[in-house]
Amino acid sequence: MVSIRWQSGALQVRSESGAVRDWSFALEAGGGRLRPQRTQVSRADGGLEVTLTYARPALAWQIAVGVLDGEDRVAVTSTLRNLSRRPVALGRAFLMDAAGPQRCGSRAGDLVCLPLPGHIRPRPVYRVADPDCPRSSKIKTQFYERRSGSALQVGFLTFQRANTEVEHEAIAGGGLGRLRAWCDFAGWELAAGASTATEEFTVAFGCDPYAQLERWADLAAARCAPRRWEDAPVGWVGWAWVDGFTVERYQGVALRNARAIRERLAGFGVDYLWVSLGNLATAPGDWLNWNRELFPDDPEVFAGALRRLGFALGLWCGPFWVCSSLTALCRELDDALLRGADGAPMVVRSEWQFGAAGRLPRAERPCIYALDPSHPKALARLREAFATYRRWGVRYYMLDFLHAGAGNIGEFPYAQHHDRRLVAGPEVYQGFLRALREAAGDDTYFLTSSGPSVHNAGVVDAIRTGNDFGEGRPMYPESYFYPATYVINSGEFWTGPQFALRNQASAWYLHRRLFLNDSGNVLTVDKPIPISDAQVHATIHALSGGPTMLGDDIDRIDPERLALITKTLPRPRAVAVPVDLFDHVHPECPRVFHRAVACSWGRFDVVAVYNFGPGLLTESVDLARLGLDPTATYLAWEFWDERYVGRVRGRLEAAVPPHAVRVYRLVRDEDRPQVLGTDMHVLMGEMEIAEAAWDAAALTFSGRALRPAGQRGSVFVHVPSRLRVASPRGVWISKDARDAALVLRCALDFAEGEARWSLRFAPLGAPLDMSKLDLT
Repeated sequence: MVSIRWQSGALQVRSESGAVRDWSFALEAGGGRLRPQRTQVSRADGGLEVTLTYARPALAWQIAVGVLDGEDRVAVTSTLRNLSRRPVALGRAFLMDAAGPQRCGSRAGDLVCLPLPGHIRPRPVYRVADPDCPRSSKIKTQFYERRSGSALQVGFLTFQRANTEVEHEAIAGGGLGRLRAWCDFAGWELAAGASTATEEFTVAFGCDPYAQLERWADLAAARCAPRRWEDAPVGWVGWAWVDGFTVERYQGVALRNARAIRERLAGFGVDYLWVSLGNLATAPGDWLNWNRELFPDDPEVFAGALRRLGFALGLWCGPFWVCSSLTALCRELDDALLRGADGAPMVVRSEWQFGAAGRLPRAERPCIYALDPSHPKALARLREAFATYRRWGVRYYMLDFLHAGAGNIGEFPYAQHHDRRLVAGPEVYQGFLRALREAAGDDTYFLTSSGPSVHNAGVVDAIRTGNDFGEGRPMYPESYFYPATYVINSGEFWTGPQFALRNQASAWYLHRRLFLNDSGNVLTVDKPIPISDAQVHATIHALSGGPTMLGDDIDRIDPERLALITKTLPRPRAVAVPVDLFDHVHPECPRVFHRAVACSWGRFDVVAVYNFGPGLLTESVDLARLGLDPTATYLAWEFWDERYVGRVRGRLEAAVPPHAVRVYRLVRDEDRPQVLGTDMHVLMGEMEIAEAAWDAAALTFSGRALRPAGQRGSVFVHVPSRLRVASPRGVWISKDARDAALVLRCALDFAEGEARWSLRFAPLGAPLDMSKLDLT
């Protein structure tokens, strides 16, 4: 239970697992920090109501502090009222200024934290005492004291109007010192006699940081009305082994791959084709100037050709961007460009190096300016572009470099904006996104990247949580990739898997709560990528529960590598949970990920263990941390090696080669024939097995599987040593040398999209019935 009391002019909040001491409130307005003339505190609805009244300027700040029912979570809401006769410029409203030291657990020294930054960047867990630990977060910070098992969460539940910050200090011994959290109205004027709410703030105590993170996402979702895109989109973008800019014409590459997908990946739900940059004839900002050199057909004609093949057209767009090379457009939009403190247009990218601009000497390349998201000219121009795109048939967008117009959310705070009725930062930014959404249509998919993350909730469908994982680049001499199109053998490279996996781990709790997490980005698996690396890529995508764009040349891909892609489809809804998220602090990466799978025919667990190191990794996975019974016996199967690992109890001893992944399926041993695994999907049963049942009376184990027509696959079955196969024809039967159990392979042919198996057994000691043998 949480207790709240007012003592010595501040809140004192305590629970069994921690405490926040000397918690006060502070307000900035009229250009300075205000001193309250009067403080009133009263009990209300099981919490406290604090009213601070200020004289100059005349403001009243009413703050409600309560405990959420049944939770060790404090919620703070507040309202500011202007009591004067003129507008008041508001600054920061500190919903928490706690002097500390604070208590998270019974002892210090092993305190770690997971910040939530405002925009997309690497998101590891940090040790609070480390010098490189960030001292601030845009939305919230999750603390966890590993020795005592105590968790503390500090942050905002709303964040889409005023910029929010959470700041902490470390003290000697690795403890937690001062805590501050504020929302910044950034000079927005509160009209005379008017009121406005601040952002809502929360502090949670407990022992489970995973539960606190998931609960935070649920509470935040209830306040921002997220969009729900049910089936994670799968499409094709290429770029790894095809170059539609310098080797082949982009239109031909796209149509060639679209036809190949319908032939080689038919039935796997690949429904989008994303054209990235190739549609632009000049530079960002000139959005409707179609590149007829790379796409000879009119856009409507090209989109129609894709539609007849069953694809929706997707485009890349950096909606805030205007390239300085577009001189006439820059003059036209001069008053609609964001400006810095010096009054000059803000440069949000020092050079544009793509296409013709990339062939210029570096000193002569154009730069990128940013549009004012609140200016009517900017809004009208983007509305026109997105409405036109809709008429062309565009139904998918990768909206990129959104930090350019996000203001104080990210890297480019602007000095002023046009529509002063809106608060700088989140409110202005959200308004711009909603204008794009209205023009693009509700049935159009928005994926965002290189900018704000949770601030996009309610407008976009998915967030790129990580890096440009899996992407290649055209063979431009100025590119690091040159004279190649893809970089291999570096997990930490900015298109490699380690960044993607780290952010998949740190953002797992946001998936399907605020938006879809796009943590895989582009799935690229073809040779000469090493097979173990390709398996890592496929596993990250399959366990992401999110969207995928295919990066390979599907028309020419090696058949074995094409099969890797099919093992990731269709995509499940849920994302794997990082079991060891708080075990591995920066610069390490979590390596154990878990999915608990419940199907109509049974339940099982999938555990992926990644190794990005140069040597063999041995990882002892505590089954209790997976929510499994440590006293029970489980049957373990490994997917990529197609190996029966054996019976395990208490711990799974994983052995992972360098730069590889192992995916284990665990099912409780019920001393009867059971599915061990499959070779069809990384989840080994969730997405391809529709039925599996044991008839004890008839000693028959049967099932039904679903895959696209023309596919083939195998189901592996474990049989206890007391049984034998009574009808062995067409069944691959092996005996495990360790425990005498049988491991069977049932080959399935999905000629019509469905395949069944039925295995009849007899007691091991029962005599063979020679009359039933088929000797033909």
